[in-house]
Amino acid sequence: MKTAIVHPWFLEAGGAEKVADVLAQMYPDADVFALSVDPACVPDHLRDRPIRTSALNRLISVFRFRRASFMLLFPWAIESLDLSQYDLVISSCPPLMGINVSQDAVHICYCHSPQRAWWSFYAQRQAQMGWLAKKIFVACAVFLRIWEFNAMQRIDHVISNSQYISSRVFTYFRRKSTVIYPPVNTSMGYVSDRHDGYYLSVSRLDRDKGTEFLIEACNRLKRRLLIAGVGREEKRLRAIAGPTVEFLGRVPDGELPELYAKCRAFLFAADEDFGIVAVEAQSFGRPVIAYGHGGSLETVRVNDPEGRPDTGVFFPEQTTDSVMDGILRFEAREDSFLPAEIQRHAMRFDRSVFEEKMRRFIEDAAQRSQEKC
Repeated sequence: MKTAIVHPWFLEAGGAEKVADVLAQMYPDADVFALSVDPACVPDHLRDRPIRTSALNRLISVFRFRRASFMLLFPWAIESLDLSQYDLVISSCPPLMGINVSQDAVHICYCHSPQRAWWSFYAQRQAQMGWLAKKIFVACAVFLRIWEFNAMQRIDHVISNSQYISSRVFTYFRRKSTVIYPPVNTSMGYVSDRHDGYYLSVSRLDRDKGTEFLIEACNRLKRRLLIAGVGREEKRLRAIAGPTVEFLGRVPDGELPELYAKCRAFLFAADEDFGIVAVEAQSFGRPVIAYGHGGSLETVRVNDPEGRPDTGVFFPEQTTDSVMDGILRFEAREDSFLPAEIQRHAMRFDRSVFEEKMRRFIEDAAQRSQEKC
């Protein structure tokens, strides 16, 4: 089958880009499409493969941190991609469910999350805007939600990256989906014989990630915190950081393992769809102190009904006080966490599991399509 892999954009090194990278390795002959590409952010295995971009490539790349300003142009850019010659199309969502494919093609959408700005974070976005901006945003969001709902109905099969996202997909689009967790390279994990006493955060420095709560908590508790990542909020976050907080910038993949292995615990304050970095930390046997909501409930084991050991601690709110409470509760029982058990738990999200389930799902979908013909 002539195959295409379509990803929204390669403008940052996040979990969605890791999924696209693995899919491209699974299908080395597939053509790759994206709305916009920054060559510096293309995963290593895709650097030698041509990536076909949309007419918005330059515009989105230059204004990457404000790409939502061009949201009304997304449908036009997406539908301008020509995938009519492909038998199998694997797309990432958001926001690519509206791509035009051949009537006989099989279109499988791997959904990381419905677009947060005009679905789950709709009310929050309005609250952050002035009067005029709010009116414009609402008008745009109404159009985009109608377009996305209709587009999602044309997709043959939907895969969600967690049970959390599967429930959102049904709520917003009335589509049932199969859950296949994203690939995590847990095989790189190892258990260090000691830690260096610091807490670790690995994240894009965006407002939605809750990094400011981690910083303020470690400021007040005088705990050492290392932050790996870059983003539009970096300047603001550096301004509130105290002497015990260190920003590492963009850390190369080859240097992350030692950071994970030597941390005291991994801090995670985002309401994440899945949270690959939290699983990566656990593959090194390190406990996770996480906001107890969203994907963390599926990736971090706390109060297991089968009595298996905890792999972390949850805090109930995205506030500084709640993060502080989580850190103190962790420290009170730090010796009870078993690195080998934490690492074993992470293995259920290994890349090999993702590849096996994805390949089986795609082959079954293609076979059913051929039988219909």
